[in-house]
Amino acid sequence: MTYRRIGALCGALVSVVLLGCGNDDPDETQVVAEEPNKGVPYLGVDGEYTSDPLAAACPDDPRNPGRVALDQMKSFSFYSDREGTTPLAEECGYAYEGFAPDPHYFPEVPDSVWLQFALTSGGDGCEAFRYVVMRPPHGDGAVKHMHLRYGDAGTSFAGLLDMSYGDEDDADRCNPWWSVYCSAGSEGCDN
Repeated sequence: MTYRRIGALCGALVSVVLLGCGNDDPDETQVVAEEPNKGVPYLGVDGEYTSDPLAAACPDDPRNPGRVALDQMKSFSFYSDREGTTPLAEECGYAYEGFAPDPHYFPEVPDSVWLQFALTSGGDGCEAFRYVVMRPPHGDGAVKHMHLRYGDAGTSFAGLLDMSYGDEDDADRCNPWWSVYCSAGSEGCDN
């Protein structure tokens, strides 16, 4: 008897997952997240980017690396300074783990999608950057910008994405997890 109830519950759950719960408004269209930079080599994750000193998102916060070097979507290096002279972690190897919509801003902002990368190799410094999510490089002209978040083994992709809801501890200060990075050396790139 118990097995039949469990089977019925499982069957109902599968039906809800596959068919949905129903849509009260047939005219309402569902917004589907699309992979950003589709068709762009390496999804645009290639090149060097520096924190934007004109952005209000705490460019001097020590949690935001001053410079990030991205090599063809597979190797990242992080530096504490914009010039790239003080490495935090160099040549960290990553695997692309797909993309996810921002839990707070999507679907109202349809392009609010994050690329997700998991560490596969690298030295000790790389462990601080085990998980990396980024709004990939975008913008017009030579000056592009991106947004970056990262975490060690104690976090997850979901934890990094949830930072979009804000941090109560940072309520009276700027939120460093909305860091803005420009094409290397550029300023005021978030226009």
